Amino acid sequence: MTGKCTDQNRSEHGALRAFDMIVNAGAVIAACLLLAVMLMTTVKVIFRYGLREGLIGVDQISGTSLLYIAFLGAAWVLRREEHVTIDLLVGVLKPPGRMRLHVLSSLLGAAICLFLVVFGTLEVITSLQKGIRIPAEIEIPRAVNLVVIPLGSLLLGLQFIRRAWRPPRSLPEEEG
Repeated sequence: MTGKCTDQNRSEHGALRAFDMIVNAGAVIAACLLLAVMLMTTVKVIFRYGLREGLIGVDQISGTSLLYIAFLGAAWVLRREEHVTIDLLVGVLKPPGRMRLHVLSSLLGAAICLFLVVFGTLEVITSLQKGIRIPAEIEIPRAVNLVVIPLGSLLLGLQFIRRAWRPPRSLPEEEG
């Protein structure tokens, strides 16, 4: 029986490690995209004011990149508990209430992410089937912009479930 438990634990830890690697990869891609957006914007400004020439598509690519940055980095930020929080209610609760609220908010976050996964996936499929393209400087398939929404929401939803399943041993105490 101990062997089974150990094999199951190894399997769980392997799955969690794989998930963490995927989340980390998303964060690295998001960081690279952020650097690319900064460089593209700088080059665009240099071209516009220094060379009196415009660059086609920089704003469109930057906008798409910002969407990817948000959705690929969200699970990583949540795992590190570095997201923005409003803790007016949490600050007045006793530790058991804080823990329940932590689990409840995590489950609610997971449910919202599941909603985004389902409807985002349907929208990506519809866009691909209908061949919808974005009419802009660079005409790209709409699905390119949308595909990161269900993907990032899936990662974030799984991280919310993980957060609810294994809440921190202690939640931050009220400051001040």
